[in-house]
Amino acid sequence: MKNSLTYNVFFALAITCCFSTATAQYSTKSNTVADRQIERKMEHYRILKDQGYTDQEIFEDLGNANFLNENYTAASFWYGQLKESKKGEPLSKSYQKRYDFALKKSNQTADTASLESNDWLAEVKSDYQIKKATVETFLDRPISERYRELDFQSSNGSFVVDDQKVAEQGLKSIIGDDIDKNHPYKMPVAVTPDGNTAFFSKTVSEKPLYGIFSKKEQVHKIFRAERVNGKWANIEEVAAAPSHSSAKHPAISADGRRLFFASNMPGSFGEFDIYVSEILSDGSLGVAKNLGKKVNTEKNDLYPNVVGNKTLFFASEGRRGYGGLDVYMTQVDNRKVDLAMNLGSEINSDDDDFAIAFTSQSGKAYVMSNRGKNKGGVERIAFTYADQEEPSYDKNEYKLMEALNSESQIRYTSSMFEDE
Repeated sequence: MKNSLTYNVFFALAITCCFSTATAQYSTKSNTVADRQIERKMEHYRILKDQGYTDQEIFEDLGNANFLNENYTAASFWYGQLKESKKGEPLSKSYQKRYDFALKKSNQTADTASLESNDWLAEVKSDYQIKKATVETFLDRPISERYRELDFQSSNGSFVVDDQKVAEQGLKSIIGDDIDKNHPYKMPVAVTPDGNTAFFSKTVSEKPLYGIFSKKEQVHKIFRAERVNGKWANIEEVAAAPSHSSAKHPAISADGRRLFFASNMPGSFGEFDIYVSEILSDGSLGVAKNLGKKVNTEKNDLYPNVVGNKTLFFASEGRRGYGGLDVYMTQVDNRKVDLAMNLGSEINSDDDDFAIAFTSQSGKAYVMSNRGKNKGGVERIAFTYADQEEPSYDKNEYKLMEALNSESQIRYTSSMFEDE
């Protein structure tokens, strides 16, 4: 694993990508939708101000968050506020450089000073590393104040990761050994908490939608099996996606009520998106809901893995990450979803990183990756983490969370389908 700064700081920096954005000056008089949205952003600013954060802290963090999220108009607004707050004093070299770049990208100036494309993420991380020793901003405060904390660290010593217990016995002949050559990691069977129902995906052949004499096409389908007298039986396909669409990589929430999976069904933003369906009392699935653009991209989003009831890990190749597939994390409630966050260089590499698997031993887990000498093969790379209980929030704490994530109330989209 790679050594880098303590993951808390980077993880907190990733959290800021959820922050609200603003694109104009203060206005409370107009009744237009745009002005009402601006006023709401200013209300979030006032909430943070009431929490004791200084203008400099707020302007720096909101500027950096929007800059890294490529919202350059909003970034230039907040950097401009930061510059005004300096009262004639110049911005630091790194902040001025990002401010100039944001202005250029948002077509607000023709100035060409220091506009070359850099490793902006590394520069922002460097700013916070320097600041951490001197000034504490709310980016340096514990993530546990508002989110479940997973403090990923490289293991100093070696340890053996216990093989994850899966329920493939009795299903191997049915699932088969077919491996996707583009994404070779094979997901384990998803089993409900009571151990009596399993979901898995396999490749099947279907006649194409068009072309009577065309060859059959290969698609992925999700199947359900029931444990009867200690053996798997009553195996049947579940309608996770419509005909001629694929559904694969099923994962079940800890309460056994929701099934997450990847699908390329109509309505997807990219090639494969992450969806969630309710598992009904009869074992069938409810309407598939697309997790939306906070999670899904124009490329592949795959390998969902649920920890608890709402912490979702998945792999994506549609964001600017470290290379290939990177592992991301988000929180998915019943009616809302948070912006997905890259888990950083402690977990991801410049190769494909498919999934995280947690062991029964607290604090130890591994990432499935094709990094290393065996290119094309999947290896398990062990790491340790610090796990803290998810805190409860009072009203004021929730307001702070809402201010830091202005889109937290946006519902994720529903994708309805009718299968003939």
